[in-house]
Amino acid sequence: MSGTSDQPTRDWFNDGRDAAKRLKEELGLDTNQELGQSNNDCYDEVKPKDAREAAMESGRAAARALLDQMKSDATKEESKFVAQAKSENGDGNIDSSNLSTTDIDHFDLPSQKSHCWTICMVPPPTAKSAWSQLTDARRVCKDPGFYRWPPHANLLYPFIEPVFPTDNDMDKATRNERKDELQKQFMDQVALHLSKAAEQSTPFDVTIDSFGTFGGKSRGVMWADPKSSGTNDNLNDPLIHLQHELEKQFPMCKDQKKQGSFTPHVTISHYANITDALAAKEQIQSTWEPISFPVKEVYLLNRKGDDGQFLVAATIPLGHGSVVKIHDPPIRFPDMPTDEEDWVLEERMKMKDRRKRSRRR
Repeated sequence: MSGTSDQPTRDWFNDGRDAAKRLKEELGLDTNQELGQSNNDCYDEVKPKDAREAAMESGRAAARALLDQMKSDATKEESKFVAQAKSENGDGNIDSSNLSTTDIDHFDLPSQKSHCWTICMVPPPTAKSAWSQLTDARRVCKDPGFYRWPPHANLLYPFIEPVFPTDNDMDKATRNERKDELQKQFMDQVALHLSKAAEQSTPFDVTIDSFGTFGGKSRGVMWADPKSSGTNDNLNDPLIHLQHELEKQFPMCKDQKKQGSFTPHVTISHYANITDALAAKEQIQSTWEPISFPVKEVYLLNRKGDDGQFLVAATIPLGHGSVVKIHDPPIRFPDMPTDEEDWVLEERMKMKDRRKRSRRR
């Protein structure tokens, strides 16, 4: 097309400089001071390079402050949704159906992994036959974890615990009160994201009819294989799918995939080497009667210290509208022992000694 346009030619270069100037002003960077000129027109002995670096650092600080404010606003908004969900549910539980879908995609509060916390699958207390057979097998095989652990398959272990800020300006009472408040906020957020993961799964069945082992010359583990099946034809293994959804919400907890993929297993006992584990497998497999049980919920477990028993800190139902129930104080599974027998303590000390020797090699 020939001819000249009636529209004036736009000076894109100057427009860009003007936009940059406005951006600097919005970030708090005085365009005169950038070259060493103060507001009273007195020039400082500042080299242009140093001035540019100072301006860039000032810009970075402004950007960091903006990002911190955005994160703070997002956290406040998410806490509001949690409070709203609790209020509408009326019983103090977290009803995920009342939570916004615009909250944070995964858990990101300050935390650290801890072997005192786990998300795991446990046969429901109503599955008496499963509890009885698994408990008998663990007793026969002298499981060092007989007192501390229920029969279980870890899904996220170690799980997370909160990291509390250190404020030496607070007195002890105020610091403890603040710690309790942060602990509650932390658990609320954990419950929210557990709910989001649980909604992506539906109840399923587990059958245990075979066993496996892993280990080597200095360690052996014998375990039961929890095969899962459900009504969703698109899922070959619902238990593996559930673990994947949980890991999406808590991406810092990837220990179950250290070997590259997740292999669900219910530990029966620990041994000094793989040879002993294989012998135990043959012994238990030869008399084992297959067991099946429904999995309608999984659990957040917690123990106090290395010697403590894992108790139920939260129950996590599977399926749409999942309501995570936090137990405060945590509760014991009905068929768990109330005391650690002498043989259990002896086996546990043997296992600790083996691990110490292995680390020294």
